[in-house]
Amino acid sequence: MQEIEDAYRQDPDEMPPESELTDEEKSERETFEEESRLYSCPSCGAQIVCDANTAASFCYYCHNPVILNGRVDGKYKPSMVLPFALDRDKAVETFNLWAKSKFFAPKNLMSSAQLEKMTGLYVPFWVANSTTNSHLEALGENVRHWTSGNYRYTETSQYRVEREATVEYQGIPADGSRKIEDQLMEAIEPFDYKAAKPFNMAYLSGFMADKYDVDKEKMLPRIKERMFANNRLIINETIHYTTVKHRRENNKINTLNWRYMLLPVWFMTFEYRGKLWEYAVNGQTGKVAGQLPVSMKKLLGTCIAVALAIAGITVFGGYLFR
Repeated sequence: MQEIEDAYRQDPDEMPPESELTDEEKSERETFEEESRLYSCPSCGAQIVCDANTAASFCYYCHNPVILNGRVDGKYKPSMVLPFALDRDKAVETFNLWAKSKFFAPKNLMSSAQLEKMTGLYVPFWVANSTTNSHLEALGENVRHWTSGNYRYTETSQYRVEREATVEYQGIPADGSRKIEDQLMEAIEPFDYKAAKPFNMAYLSGFMADKYDVDKEKMLPRIKERMFANNRLIINETIHYTTVKHRRENNKINTLNWRYMLLPVWFMTFEYRGKLWEYAVNGQTGKVAGQLPVSMKKLLGTCIAVALAIAGITVFGGYLFR
């Protein structure tokens, strides 16, 4: 808890309380509330944000009808938005090429009816900038074997290992939606934040946005895990011993600040054999990610074809060698 408090004490982007907002910031919040509409899905609980001119009729996640709930609280106004660079046709084409390369994917995954469900969705992300420090103490061993005459020798040399790394991170993203799998969003990274713009409701025109339901404080463990794992890789690249034992690590965050951003994702779910599968296309780069179900029909057909081929070879081979 102290680490969190220390980190946020140095956070220049920390959202001030309502009483400390400037007149301009209050006006921006009020404009956001007036021009936004909030829809909720009574089936899965998803909350969808649209501009006043875009009517959401179905849930991007489960495709059931949604209910208009009114305006969005101004505190949910993002600071930045990364506009879509891929239009819908290009996203569908990119997804089709990816899915067709997976032989055992069900055919109806690529049907017109299914692809109509692909939705342009701005996903809420907490994007962190941070400086970190990692310190390692360990025991390194080099082992050498050789044979002389009738004897085999082993020599073990031990070394004290100590490493320290200070690493700065810019733009570590963590999505703030419980509905969408974290691993799916990480799989379509990276995003180029150079194209990010100050948020304006015009960017939501024709698109949906998910409303975050995970605060940035709860994102800290995920952010820490990603940064410290990378620090470990950096340190490990400097260690060249046969084995490293008795590792003692100390990791800490020196500074941390956040931006609440909307990042562009073409999102689609696919129901197959009672399970919902999620797919995402990076709306900036076109990178595709998602787990594919296996079509039992294709799998069975392939097994039968292979079995018949083996049987044919066996029978034909038997005639040849009689």
